[in-house]
Amino acid sequence: MKNKTIIISSFRKMTQSSKRFISLLCMALLGVGFYAGISSTSQDMLSTLDSYLDQTQAYDLQIQSTLGLTKADVTSLEKLSDVASVQGIYAKDELIEPVARTTTRQENDETAIAKVIGVPKQLNKITLVKGQLPQKDNEIVVEEAYLKKNKVKIGDSLKMNDPDLTNETYQIVGTVKSPLYFSKVHRGTTSLGDGRIDYFMYVKPSVFKQDMYSAIALTVKGAKQEMTSQTAYLDRISAAKKEVETIKNAQETQRFETVYADYLSPVALASGQVNRDSLPPAKWYITDRQDDTGYKDFVDATKSIAKVGRVFPVVFYVIAVLISLVSMARMVEEDRSEIGTLKALGFSNPAIALKYVLFSLSATLVGGIIGMIIGLNLIPNLIWNIYTTLFVIPKFIVLFQPIYCLTGLAIALICICGGALIAVYRELIYTPSILMRPKAPKAGKRILLEHVPAIWNRFSFSNKIVMRNLFRYKTRAIVTILGIAGCTALILAGFGLKDSITDIVNYQYGNVFKYDKLVSLKANTDDKTLLNVLSENDQVAHTANLSMATKKVSSHGKAYDVTVVVPDDTKTFKQVISLNDINRDKQAVSLNGNQAIVSQKLAKLLKVKEKDTITFKDSRDEIHEVKVGKIVENYIQNYVYLPKATSQAILGEYETNVIAIKLKNKLSAQADQKFDASLMTNQSVASVINSKTTVTMINDTMTSLNLVVLILIVSSAILAFVVMYNLATINISERKREIATLKVLGFYDQETDAYITKENTIFTIVGIILGLVSGVYLCHFIISTCETDTLMFVRHVNTISFVFATALTVSFTLIVNVMTHFSLKKIDMIDALKNIE
Repeated sequence: MKNKTIIISSFRKMTQSSKRFISLLCMALLGVGFYAGISSTSQDMLSTLDSYLDQTQAYDLQIQSTLGLTKADVTSLEKLSDVASVQGIYAKDELIEPVARTTTRQENDETAIAKVIGVPKQLNKITLVKGQLPQKDNEIVVEEAYLKKNKVKIGDSLKMNDPDLTNETYQIVGTVKSPLYFSKVHRGTTSLGDGRIDYFMYVKPSVFKQDMYSAIALTVKGAKQEMTSQTAYLDRISAAKKEVETIKNAQETQRFETVYADYLSPVALASGQVNRDSLPPAKWYITDRQDDTGYKDFVDATKSIAKVGRVFPVVFYVIAVLISLVSMARMVEEDRSEIGTLKALGFSNPAIALKYVLFSLSATLVGGIIGMIIGLNLIPNLIWNIYTTLFVIPKFIVLFQPIYCLTGLAIALICICGGALIAVYRELIYTPSILMRPKAPKAGKRILLEHVPAIWNRFSFSNKIVMRNLFRYKTRAIVTILGIAGCTALILAGFGLKDSITDIVNYQYGNVFKYDKLVSLKANTDDKTLLNVLSENDQVAHTANLSMATKKVSSHGKAYDVTVVVPDDTKTFKQVISLNDINRDKQAVSLNGNQAIVSQKLAKLLKVKEKDTITFKDSRDEIHEVKVGKIVENYIQNYVYLPKATSQAILGEYETNVIAIKLKNKLSAQADQKFDASLMTNQSVASVINSKTTVTMINDTMTSLNLVVLILIVSSAILAFVVMYNLATINISERKREIATLKVLGFYDQETDAYITKENTIFTIVGIILGLVSGVYLCHFIISTCETDTLMFVRHVNTISFVFATALTVSFTLIVNVMTHFSLKKIDMIDALKNIE
C-alpha cells in the first residue's frame, strides 16, 4: 500500500514539475540519441558496404601481370585450398567519343576515357539500374554519370577505335552500378589522354579479341562470412595471399617462356642476338580490397565517425550528470516538508527515494527510447546522405545496434538516476522534525568586492544584490558556469575540427608539395627525351627527377607501408618539395648525409625522434637500419626522404621513375587538360597526376567529413540551449519568494528581469571564456583520436570559429532571458509569500 502511494505521488510529481521532467527527458534524449546514432553509423556504413560486396561477389584478391594472364593461371589458382572462386577479366582503357545522338551534339564535347570491361558472369557482378544488359557485341552499358555529364541518352551510340575490339560503334542499352567503382572520386589511372579514367563501361566478353585476361579476380573461402576490413576478414585474406604467392614464381616463369618462346629457342640464344635478361619479365601483382583507394577512403571514413562517436558523447553525459544533480537536488529541497512527513508516518528511506528515482527513471527511459528511435534512424541516414556525394551503393542498411542502445541508455540511467539518488539521500539523513521545517536561507556574507570601496560604491543597489547573489548560491553558479563552458567547448571543438580538416589540403599542397604535376615513367625507358621537351616548354618553371617506391618501414615493433622518395639532385628537389623541420619552427632543411628524413605522422606512429633508427627491407628481404635526421611537416600520406647515396646503399641502384613539374603560372582548366594530354603522348610517360585533381578529390572527401562535424555542432548547440534553459528554470524556482518580495516592493518588470538576467549574463561571459579555452584542448584531443594512419590534421582553430561559438552561446542566453521574462511574470506573489509553516 505504501509503495502504491509513493508510485502515485511520483506520477503526480511528473505533471506538477513538467518543465523539470521535460528537461531531464531532453538530456536523456540528446545523450542516448547522439551516442547510439553516431556510434551505430559507422557499423551501418560498414555493414552496407559488406552486404553490397557480398551480393555482387566482389573480389577479395586480384591479380594482374605485366604480360597478361591465361586460362592456365586460372586453373592453377582454382586448385588452391583457400580460394573459393576464380574469374578471368577482360578490360581495356579506351578513348570514347559519342556519335549518332538523339540530341544535338554540343560544341564543347570532349573525348572521354573509360575502363571498358567484359560483363562478369560470377564475380564483380554489376547492378542494372535502367535498360538492359548487352545482348549483342555492338551494345554497351554505362554509368549514369556518363549520360548526365555528356548529355546523352539510352539509345545513343558511342565510338571506340581499337583493333583489339570486334566493333567500333556501340549502342548504349542501359546504365549500371559496379562494385569495382562505388567511389565517385577514384576511377584509377591510365596511359591514355590526361592519365585519368573518367568512366566505366561494360560490353560482352566476346567483344575482346585478346586471348589473355587483363586481370584475375578471386574470392577467399570463409571471407564472405566475415565483416569486410575487420581483423578476421583481413587474416583470411592474408593467408590466401600467401598461398597464391606459392605458385606465383612458377606461373610467371611459364608465362615468360610462352610469350618469348621464339626468342628463347636454343638457336636464338646461341646466336647471341637475344639476351634473356633484357626481355621484360612476367611479373604478378597481387592486390586486395585495401589497395583500392575508394575502398580505403570508405573504411577510413567509418573509422573516423566511430572515433568521433566515442569522444563527443562523453561531454554530453558529464553535463547531464551536473544538470540532473542540480535539478533533482532542487526538487528534493522543495519537497523537504513532504519527505519529513513521510518519514514521520513510517515510510522507509528506500521507499521515499523510490518517488524520485521513478521520476528520473521515467524521464530517462522515455527520453532514452525516443533518442534511440531518432538517433538510430535520423543520424545514420543523415550522414549516409552526406557520403552519397562520394560513394554509389544501391541501398543503405540501417541495423538495430542493441549494444550501442543499451550502453547509451545505461550510461544515461547511471548519470541521471544516480544524480537523483545522491540528491534525495543527502536530505534523508535528517530527522523528520528537521525536514518538516523550511530550510534556513543561506546567510548573506560580505564579498571580496565590498572590501574595495572604490569599485563597490559605484554599483547601484540592484547590482550590489546581483553581485552578492553570485557568491551566495555557489553550487548553482558553478554548475551554470560549467554547463555553459562545456557546451561552448563542444561547439568550438566542432568548428575547430572543421578548420583542422579543411586546412590540411592547403597546407600539404602549399607548404610541402610545390609541384603541379607528377609524371610517372614507364619501366626501362629513357627519360632524357621527355626532359628535353619539358626544358623547352615555356610553361615549365622547374623539373625534378625522383625515385618513388612503396617500402615497409619499421621501428619499435611497428611496421608501415610508406612512400620512399629519393631525389636525383637536391637542388632541383627543393623547387618541388619543401622539407620543413617541425622541431625548429618549420625551418627548411636539406636532404644530405646518410640520414633519413621522416614525415611527422610516420614519426608519431613509429614512436621515433631525431637520432633514433628506422628499419628498411630491401627487395631481398634484407634488413637495413638508417638513422633519423629530421622530422618534417606533412599532412597527407606518410613519406621517408633518403639521399641518393643512402638509397643506393640499402635499396640498390637509383632509377628515376617520377618527374615532378612546377609550372610558372597557374593554367586554366582547358589549358591544364591540354598540357596533361600532351605529356601522355610521350612514349616514356605511364601516367600524369595533376595536383589540382588530387586537391579536388581530397577536398570532396573532407567536405563530407565537414558535414558530419556540422551535425556535431548542431547537437552541441541544442544541448547548450537545454542546459541554459534548465538552469534558468531552477534559478527562478529557487528564488520565487525573493522575486515575489521584489514585486511587492514595487519593482517594475524590467527591474525584476534584470535581477535574474544580469546573473545569467555574468555566468555566460565566464562560461564562454572557460569554454573557449577548454574547447581548444578538446578539439586537439578529438583530432588526435580521429586521425587515421595516413592523415595529420592541422592543430589550430581559426579566429572566426571563436566568434561563431561565442555568438551561438550568447544567442541562446538572449533567448533564455526572453523566456525568463515570461516565467517571472507568471509568479503568483500571494502563493510565493504565504507562510509554509
